[in-house]
Amino acid sequence: MKVFFVKLLESINLIKNKLTFKKKINYQKEFKKIALISTKPLGIGDLIMSTPFIKTMRENFPNSKLHLITDKDLFDKIDELNKIHIVNGDLISLKKEFSKLSEEKYDLAIIMNRGVNQYYYAKALKPRFFLGYFGGFQILANFKLKNHLKFNKTEHFSYMALNIASSLDLKLEKSLIEPKFSEQTKKSVEKFVKSLNLDKKKTIALNPFVLWESRRWDEKNYIRLIEKLNDKFNLILYGGPDAVELNYKIEKQSKYGVHNITGKLNLKESIYFLKYVDLFITSDCGPMHFAFMMKTPTISFFGPVNPNQRLPLIQGKNKAFWDKPKKMYNYESKYIDDELNGLNKIKVENVYKEINKFFKEGRF
Repeated sequence: MKVFFVKLLESINLIKNKLTFKKKINYQKEFKKIALISTKPLGIGDLIMSTPFIKTMRENFPNSKLHLITDKDLFDKIDELNKIHIVNGDLISLKKEFSKLSEEKYDLAIIMNRGVNQYYYAKALKPRFFLGYFGGFQILANFKLKNHLKFNKTEHFSYMALNIASSLDLKLEKSLIEPKFSEQTKKSVEKFVKSLNLDKKKTIALNPFVLWESRRWDEKNYIRLIEKLNDKFNLILYGGPDAVELNYKIEKQSKYGVHNITGKLNLKESIYFLKYVDLFITSDCGPMHFAFMMKTPTISFFGPVNPNQRLPLIQGKNKAFWDKPKKMYNYESKYIDDELNGLNKIKVENVYKEINKFFKEGRF
């Protein structure tokens, strides 16, 4: 019923948009203040994968004011943005938050990723112009676009936002943003790292928890990997409050020493902490994207989602293991779906070999 209702609203918006007269405008002249929207149900990783679009907009609109409106409090500062508005709450509360922000008097509101609710938040902003995904996977606007495009579900997720830039015929920037952190965040993490009393060995952080079973590498694999790595590296169990139970279980079942920092850092601190890690091991989830953003070398595990749709467009030192299932996630199916469960074919021995290769050769 939920899927049906969303598609119905998108179809109505699509028909209304097609029947609406669209004026040809000068983008540079009209778009002096722009709101970029990314809220629920979009995840943390979705926002990070959309940051090349933020860089693209700054590159192409150097004199415009760019504001990000989001419920994801990830960044103290981003050089490409003039302001970040953090909004929170359910659908009704968020709409009220957006209504308050109408005082900003935006020229353009951009719905960066597919999410019909984002359109109704954008309407509450009362901008002069709308652009983005409010009619399914097609890019719509209430003004004339230079190119009529839509998102192909086999494309890299970053192109969901970047295709919006292409619809305006803009030059694309494909690298992730480099977030800035406050001195308070930096000092807090530095103090925390010192308290771990790590020795001179290289440091590997492991992030076993992910909400979806379809993306989770079994805890027994992590225990076996810890046993193989123990004498060569400083090992850290990493994760937020939702990972406490699983990581505690892994810590207790492992025969070897491991630093369990799960839930001990706030969100921004946990991102900045990855600056002190030599290798990060994780499933396809939000923390994986933290590591990409911080340029931390990463081994990632993929199940029903093709890694070529999630790894950074401009590659760093990253290695993906993909347990390709018979059924693939296609932006329509649910993440929590037994038929999509994978990762059973990813062997501890193969991961261990890649780790040793990386530290020996400096690359995967």
